[in-house]
Formats: sequence, structure tokens, C-alpha cells
Amino acid sequence: MKKKRSIKKTLVRLSVMPAVFIGLALTAISVHSLWIGMTEEISNSLSIAANSLYNTYSLVAPGDYELKDGVLMKGEQQIEGDYKIVDALKESYGMEITLFYGDERKLTTITDEAGNRVVGTKANPETVHWVLETGRKYFSEKVEINGENYFGYYIPVLNKDKSIVGMAFAGVKRVDVMYSIRDSIMQSVLICVIVIVATMLVCVVASQKIIEALKHITEYLGYLSQSDFSQKMPKIVLRREDEIGDMGRYAEVVGKSLKDMITTDPLTGLYNRRACKSHLDKWIEKCNKQKENRITVGIGDIDHFKKINDTYGHDCGDMVLVTVSEIFRRHMGEDGCVARWGGEEFLLVFEEDVKASQKRLLSMLEEIRNYEFEYERKKFRITFTFGLNGKIVGRSFDEIIKEADECLYRGKTGGRDRIVITTGKVIEL
Repeated sequence: MKKKRSIKKTLVRLSVMPAVFIGLALTAISVHSLWIGMTEEISNSLSIAANSLYNTYSLVAPGDYELKDGVLMKGEQQIEGDYKIVDALKESYGMEITLFYGDERKLTTITDEAGNRVVGTKANPETVHWVLETGRKYFSEKVEINGENYFGYYIPVLNKDKSIVGMAFAGVKRVDVMYSIRDSIMQSVLICVIVIVATMLVCVVASQKIIEALKHITEYLGYLSQSDFSQKMPKIVLRREDEIGDMGRYAEVVGKSLKDMITTDPLTGLYNRRACKSHLDKWIEKCNKQKENRITVGIGDIDHFKKINDTYGHDCGDMVLVTVSEIFRRHMGEDGCVARWGGEEFLLVFEEDVKASQKRLLSMLEEIRNYEFEYERKKFRITFTFGLNGKIVGRSFDEIIKEADECLYRGKTGGRDRIVITTGKVIEL
């Protein structure tokens, strides 16, 4: 007589593959998100420390950086050899601090094996290129200094004439950061393993509904892995009051978090570039199928935004971006799409023709133009320049964006504070 198979063994066998898949998916998502999040956090912390070094010297020693008889001066004050500021910043931030003149370390908290400060050594060529030659801020996950690797952040040091004369640096040893990341990853992996084991135990004593619930979860995670956030976790899973239900709810939370991270600009809450492109691609496809220009695409940015940051600071610039985003979001409502396209640049998709879109955009820009911003008791206004493109049918995404961008460029070079349409029409505000 043929021996019957155990239903428990069958359920365990059926649960292994979905459970393993869920565990791997959650682990991969967690590790990836953790790495990105911690790297961004490290970059932001190092940026704050490097800027603190730059700003501190600007306050305590007014004047330009220069060498006098081979000694670094700032204004009339000799700063070379005086390590009080860099040492205090290291103690405050827990990071290594360095001030360069040109590509040479003049003041630093970094020491060699003998405990001597590594002053007089040079920055690597890649750093010199990005900071001293191009004038950009530079973050690297692997900067080699004195035989050790660092997470490092560099900012250019400027004299009053805006000439780049050196760099401010903040860094932490890569090995210390990796230990911290490793511990966090191990905790994340451990949580995923616990969830898998709990799921398999429940499957042993449960019915086929458990298998169905796991299948729903697996499918949901599959959609997430393809960046498809249109799907929802089935109620049959969310209603469960056991580990499987918890797993479904955890997966839903992960899905919402991933959606926010992948599709949303963290400062303004608007769609980011990637999410907006996904929506716009679908509209373009629909327009091409129906051979009808059913949408209008606008690209615009804030006039003289750099001046706002330079005059009032980046916190003020962020406040402006958030306020403008709220105005755009309120006017757009559920119709169309509004995204932060990059920096102070925004992209709007109107679900209507150019004439109607132009009217709505004018209303938005008029409100922005009349809005009185206030920061630290200082009041100011801003204007926008927009390029508007209603030519959709027969064009690709890149072509549509390029044409709108060209209109924006014409508006910028033509005087700003205006809307330029692909038809050639220019509306001065």
C-alpha cells in the first residue's frame, strides 16, 4: 500500500519557495535602501562639517587666504600651525577635518602612525579636478589618505573675488562606517529570517488559504521589484490576524516607503523626475494612439534662484521651493501631473490643450509672482520662466522635453518672467 504524504510536509514544501522569495526580496530592498540612506546621511553630515570649517574661518579671520613667506594667512591673521579650530570641529562632529590651500593640506586633524599631522601632503588628482578646477562640491565613498580609505566631502574655499584658493574637507574612516552598516544589515537580515520562519510555521498548521495569502504577497513584492506601485495588497491578506497578515502589512508599509523614496522628491513632496517620466510616457502613448494632442507639457524654473540662495541661504531657497510646490499642487489638483524636475526646475503636465493649459499656467504664475516671501524678516518676490509644448502626437518623450526646454531657454535669454510656447508665442508677465 502506497504511503500517504503528510499534509504538513506538503504545506512546508509549498511554503519554502514563496517564503524564501519574500525573504530575499525584503532583504535586498532593506539592504539597498539602508545603503542609500546611510550614504546620504553620511554625505549630509560631512557636508555640514566641511561648511562649518569654511564658515568658522570666515568669521574668526576676515580677509583673503594667501601665502606670506610660505606661511598661510587669512587677512592679517596667521592660521597655519594653529590647530584650535580644526581640533574643536573634530571633537564636535567626530570627523577628521582638513583645510587645504591649493591642493596642499595646511591644517588637518589626520595623523600618521607616529601621531604626526599629515600637513604638507597633497589631495588626489580626482579631487583636485572636481573641486579646484570645476569649483564643485565633491563627495566620495573611497578617498585614500595616508594609506587609509575615507568617506570624504570637499567644498571649494573662495576668496572675496570668488577665486578658488583651496578646499575644506570633512571625512570619516571607511572601515568605521562599514562596521556600522554591517551591523545594521545583519539586524535587517535577522528580522527577515524571523519573518520567514514564522511564516513557514504558520503554513504547517494552516489551510490552503495560507498558500493563497503567500501567493498574493509574492505577487505584490514582484510588482514592487518592477517599480509598479499601482497594485494594492489584497484585503484577504490584510484581514488576517496572524504572521501572514503581519507580513502582508509589513510588505505594504515597505511598498509605500519605496514608492515615496522612488517616486517622490523628499523636499517638496512632488513627483520626482523618474516618476513623472513614467506618467508622461503613458500619456504620450495614449496621445499617439488616438492621434490627438490631449496634453500639454511645461518646463519652467525660478528666475535668479541662485541669487536667492546666495543672498538668504539655502534654507530660504528650500522654503521657496516648498511654497512654490504647494501652489502648483493646489492648482493642478487631480488633473495632470507636477514634478520637481531638478534643482529649481519644475515640469507640469496638463491634461488639456495649449490654450487651456496656458490660461491655467498664467493663473499659477500670477499667484507666485504676487506672493510675498519672508525669511528672517526680509521680504522678496520671485518670478518664473516657462516653456510650454503642446505638440505631442508623433513625438517621443525626449523630443517633447527638448522642445519645451528650448522654449524655456528662449524665455531665459529673452528676458525671463514669461511663457514661451512652441507655436512661437511669447507671453510676458
